[in-house]
Amino acid sequence: MKARFAKWEFYFWLAIPILLVSHPSFALKTDNNQDTKLSSDKADFNDVTQEYILTGNVNIVKGSIVIKGEKAVVIIDPEGYQQITVIGNKNKLASFTQQLDKPSPEFIDGEGDLIFYEAKKDQLLLSGNAYTVRRKGQRWTDKLVSDEIQYDLYIEQYKAVSKDMHKPTRSVLAPKDPPQTELKNTK
Repeated sequence: MKARFAKWEFYFWLAIPILLVSHPSFALKTDNNQDTKLSSDKADFNDVTQEYILTGNVNIVKGSIVIKGEKAVVIIDPEGYQQITVIGNKNKLASFTQQLDKPSPEFIDGEGDLIFYEAKKDQLLLSGNAYTVRRKGQRWTDKLVSDEIQYDLYIEQYKAVSKDMHKPTRSVLAPKDPPQTELKNTK
């Protein structure tokens, strides 16, 4: 049995680059019904195409969801749903944070070269140097690192894809009683 597990584990990490991770907590249910607030150094709006281009210190807030980056394109579809694409710059990745619906404050944080938020499906896609972490206060717990991470904000479910077999998807799952040390960013 041990030999099969070791062989399966080897093939899992090297041959199957897709990992599905699910946690038992959920995002704040009130986030869906919140206004989306946009701020940036510069904004260009086109009311005909319902396209908004934001540049410089972009900050997008929808309830407990906060997405930051250097540039963003916001498109409103005919049904009124938002599609938001945010990119970072050479010095800083695009980032997001969302509070979870738990008795004590807990958050999911993530970064990537590009973040795409689709309001209709309530999903985020983090692409390029992507990672997510679960946070309680300043202590980091569970962590997921991959080339691309799809995150369902409503049910807090992840799908991570590694595009390079030599650079597999990695995760760190904290024990029930985690140590007092903080996790380092191990991209």
